[in-house]
This record gives sequence, C-alpha cells and structure tokens, in this order.
Amino acid sequence: MKLKDKILEIDKNYEDFEVATLGNYIPAKKIGNLIYISGQLPLIKNQLITGKVPTENSIETAKKAAKICMLNTLSILDQIYSSYSLESFSCVHIAGYINSESSFEDHPTIINGASDVVCEILSDNGKHSRIAVGCISLPKNACVEISSIFSIIEK
Repeated sequence: MKLKDKILEIDKNYEDFEVATLGNYIPAKKIGNLIYISGQLPLIKNQLITGKVPTENSIETAKKAAKICMLNTLSILDQIYSSYSLESFSCVHIAGYINSESSFEDHPTIINGASDVVCEILSDNGKHSRIAVGCISLPKNACVEISSIFSIIEK
C-alpha cells in the first residue's frame, strides 16, 4: 500500500492539503535515511487556522490544526517519495509549537492531534519521540506548527 492510499482512508479530503514554504528553504531534506521536514502550518484550502489558544481558538480546534499540519507533512513525503510503500516510512520525532497564552498548560493535548494521525496512518512505524511547547507567536499567526523527522527504509 502507498502512503497516499492510507491517507485517503483516514481523510477523504487529502487532495485539499498543499505544501507551502514561506521563505528561502525547502520543505524536506534527506540525509542518509533521515528526512527532516520543515515546520508545517495548518493550511487547508488556502485557509490558515490562526489565533492564540485558548482565547481565540479552542483546544479542539487547535488539535484539529495539529492534525492538518501532520497531514501536510505526510503530503510532502508522499509527493517527494511516492514510489515508496507505506511500510518504508517511520516517524522518528515530532516538534509541536502552539501559539498560546502564557497561562496555557495543555500543550500535549493539542499535539496529540498530530501524533494520533501519524500513528493511525503508519501504525507502529508512527510511534515517535516528541516535544510540545507554547510560543508567544508563530508565523502568520498560525495557531500550531509541526516540524518532524522521518526515516525511510531504502529497498
């Protein structure tokens, strides 16, 4: 099975996710068998989910935004490495950043949106290490940003 096929099983709107960069960098860089994915924002249908958590966005909205970030990440893997099977990919690490108020303390719940979907798609290969941190701001006022590292098994 291909990564794209599994993503479509999980989310029928997969085609709506698009890869975007905001500067002079690339969305992914492969070194050895590791693939470093640049920070992905919750962008869907050219709409960015913005605002601080929890005053401008609920925890549930931010958790959904984290899921969108991960689906955008998986979209990058699918576009660049479309010839590989689903079993070739493994998530190594996720770094999740939340645009939150200084008193907010529930960062892990939000980043679970990304962790849950990568585990749902990659099964045991989706298990990863992770960090979830609050930030005073994020690019374009996004409510969440996800950066990640994957490994790929060359066959």
